[in-house]
Amino acid sequence: MIISAALEMTQGLEGRVVLVTGASSGQGHAFALGLARRGAKVFAVARREERLRDLVARIGEAGGDAAYHVADARSVPAMYDLVDVVLARYRRIDILINAAGVGYRAPLAEIKRVQIAEMLETDLAGAIYLTQAALPSLIKSAPSDIINVASIAGLEGFPEGSVYCAAKHGLVGFTRALAAEVKPEGVRVTALCSGSVDTEFFDRFRPTTEKEKRLHTDDVFEALLGILTSPAHVLHGEVVLRPRVV
Repeated sequence: MIISAALEMTQGLEGRVVLVTGASSGQGHAFALGLARRGAKVFAVARREERLRDLVARIGEAGGDAAYHVADARSVPAMYDLVDVVLARYRRIDILINAAGVGYRAPLAEIKRVQIAEMLETDLAGAIYLTQAALPSLIKSAPSDIINVASIAGLEGFPEGSVYCAAKHGLVGFTRALAAEVKPEGVRVTALCSGSVDTEFFDRFRPTTEKEKRLHTDDVFEALLGILTSPAHVLHGEVVLRPRVV
């Protein structure tokens, strides 16, 4: 019985079109690979073309279906044009994963204005604009899913993380309101809120958790998979993952 249920959940992703931002590294990259392995058609988006090309080639070599497009989440026109590119390739969008994100940690008095803008535009505004652009297609494909990759920083605050926390709190608030708004349309909206995940994000974000105690991208992917393969009538709100730090 357990094996059959697991197979049924995996098969639920077969042929579904997934648009993933932030796919060149970190959680977005892991999500793109994992979903492609489970039969989804993946459209990967990020700023670094070489990494996207390698990702798509890797998926193709394994027998999967993937394409990529270079775009910056900070560009409003690019987010709207992106949906047209996806639809030209796959004709539909079933799952949107807003995983593009950037963070800088510093006292508010010291953080640079360009860094403030980059966090707010990438982590929050880009997700809002892309979601608005993709929403008609998601409604047409319903039951469908929107996953906003937030953070524990979207639920609580910590010193020297004021702007990053503001952006992620905004993303969680956006998720909650939109979930109520589009629930009648058959679109499920979920915020994935994890603690520190061991990715290159921490190459420039001073960590709050030691490397050996951080979550792994596989941990977060399993949570994502649980959301996407659950019955359409099951709503998740915020899914929270924390590393065990004791």
